Amino acid sequence: MKNNALKLFGSEIIRESEGFARLCRTGRRWEGKAILIVLDACLDSTGLNYFTVVVPRVNYFRERYVKTGTISKCSDFKKLGEKELLSMFKNRRVWAAMKEICEFITERDNEEDEIKTLKKWAENADPFNFKKDELGGIKGIGINTFQYLRIQSGIDTIMPDKIIMKWISRNFKNVKTPYECIAEGDKISKTLGISKTELCWAIWIKESGELNRIKIE
Repeated sequence: MKNNALKLFGSEIIRESEGFARLCRTGRRWEGKAILIVLDACLDSTGLNYFTVVVPRVNYFRERYVKTGTISKCSDFKKLGEKELLSMFKNRRVWAAMKEICEFITERDNEEDEIKTLKKWAENADPFNFKKDELGGIKGIGINTFQYLRIQSGIDTIMPDKIIMKWISRNFKNVKTPYECIAEGDKISKTLGISKTELCWAIWIKESGELNRIKIE
């Protein structure tokens, strides 16, 4: 069945999507740093180009704070004041959402392993009732950010953003709601013989046109 995926995306994109999916599945995306995973998801919610804008900004934060030891965990995020945050990216909604997610993780991080805390949440989170979820109820967290956090925490699911919805509608079945997209994406992944996470990454990479500039992080 995977031959169908190869025909749609090509071997290079499938190889890259497998790499990203492997990191997500094993909790090693962004070197297993929950704070970078949360930042990635919050920045991605703004609709910025992922590979050319979001990834470089997460890398900048990693170099400036994580690798220097200033900010290593979600519990450290409160050290950064609004003025400093806005000097990096002028979007209060992003930083407000990130602050609340970091607080959520910190309050439940009994094992001092934030990735495990995030994964435990993700395993029990229900996208079909996401507004009733403690993270889903945070202002600025929509269904896309909710699902993307789950994917990066190792859950094999579909993020129903506009890129994936358009691709599914163009190539398979017209989907009009995020929930139709999640359901149809599940079917497509089975048809193509790849995981739902691989399908998402394959679509994002293909539609970005940035294959030659992408580095698996």
